[in-house]
Amino acid sequence: MQTDDFVKWTCQYCGEKNEVWVDLTIEDEQDFIEDCSVCCRPNRIVISPIQEGEGLLVTAMLTDD
Repeated sequence: MQTDDFVKWTCQYCGEKNEVWVDLTIEDEQDFIEDCSVCCRPNRIVISPIQEGEGLLVTAMLTDD
């Protein structure tokens, strides 16, 4: 069983692609702030499991909403 992975997300400020490490042993939704590697602005990242074995839904949101 794979316990971690990198997932891609798009910065909501500058539109650049980023990657973040995710702990796959956490079965619940993961919600955290991650800075863009290009513009350094903070994005709220929400990682939600779709169904067991079906993958993850990755959502990036502005932090100043």
